[in-house]
Amino acid sequence: YIICVCVEAVVSTQSTGEKRTEKGQTQAGVEKKSVKEEGKLAKEGKTTKGARKKTDKPVSRPKRQPKQTEEPFDMRKLSDFYPVRRSKRQPLSKLKDRESQELREKIESKCSDGLEIRQIEGKGRGVFSTRHFPRKSFVVEYSGTLISFEEAKRREAEYALQPDKFGCYMYYFSFKNKKYCVDGTAEDGTLGRLLNHSINGNVETKLVDVNSAPVLILVAKTDIPPNTELCYDYGERSKDVIDSHPWLTS
Repeated sequence: YIICVCVEAVVSTQSTGEKRTEKGQTQAGVEKKSVKEEGKLAKEGKTTKGARKKTDKPVSRPKRQPKQTEEPFDMRKLSDFYPVRRSKRQPLSKLKDRESQELREKIESKCSDGLEIRQIEGKGRGVFSTRHFPRKSFVVEYSGTLISFEEAKRREAEYALQPDKFGCYMYYFSFKNKKYCVDGTAEDGTLGRLLNHSINGNVETKLVDVNSAPVLILVAKTDIPPNTELCYDYGERSKDVIDSHPWLTS
């Protein structure tokens, strides 16, 4: 009987120890599992204490508007106080091109605007202005037949044989080192050939190049008012010619 009791006591003691050991191991496992879960929550931005999560949206604050200040006076543009006036000036080259084009058109159209023929007592026909001609402005072309110097001399000798039929309408000049003449003897209805002579004339001759050919025109020497006879210096200084035409000295 005594032996049986001791064995039972030992068995009961061992079973109790095993229970304790199993209970201890179970609690340790629970504590280890809880530690792992806390680490995982920490990586995900979560805490077991209910702190703010990482995925929560941040609190939005209204943006501060910059303070608007009045622009300093010295930083303003002059156009803020005075209107801008655009210049209508054109380059000199452009103005010359336009003037050349206008002159070419007047020559090609045989322009004689502002002129009329009037009879002058003791002088015959004369050309008068009907409007104002500014200084250096185009008046009229000295129109006629452009011929060589040699041909002009031949015609001049022929005209001299019949002075009552032919007048003196030959104008000699040089162009690019070559002598030419404009023969305006024929009545063609143009007015340039009818301007009378005067040493102190109010117009003068000018040569212009049109399509590589010389053209003789008359331009205003001074400002010419309306109702003024237009005259120019024929440039004849030969003694024999002056003796034959004494009016060339006036």
